[in-house]
Amino acid sequence: MPLLSYRLDESHLVVELCDVVDPDNEAAIEQELLTLLPCCGPSTVIVDVVTPLLTPRALGVLLRVRGDAEQRGVSIAVVARYETTREVLSAASLNRVLRVAYSLQGAELRSRGCRPGTEAPRKEGLLERLERLERRMTPSDPAPPPARAVGPYADTSVPRFPGKR
Repeated sequence: MPLLSYRLDESHLVVELCDVVDPDNEAAIEQELLTLLPCCGPSTVIVDVVTPLLTPRALGVLLRVRGDAEQRGVSIAVVARYETTREVLSAASLNRVLRVAYSLQGAELRSRGCRPGTEAPRKEGLLERLERLERRMTPSDPAPPPARAVGPYADTSVPRFPGKR
């Protein structure tokens, strides 16, 4: 099964993953990706996931190819054009490991170590909101009061002494 591949420039090779990876074609796709990994030449391979369905088998293939690429000194970046593909990669916590971007330009930047910028709309997660709040707080701000449990069993961890409340 030949995968479409082309050079973006002298240091970036783009490989399009158009098919859904299933048990029937998993080995063939992995072998094709491994043969496209150069021993010398481009320093980055960008896997452009064109299909909206990213299966667990595809994640396994990408991770195994990434491991082999690291041994050869080649970095891997992944373009996830569809929202469902990005959600699968995010749920698997592979955004940083596979250097996921929304476009070829973003993947090129990620392969150089740049963080995603304004080129990619991002949903702000809980961690980002906490970091933003921490940056806004100054040392002179009073610390928020500790959270206290409410309800009939709220103070069960507090030692009780007879006659004292």
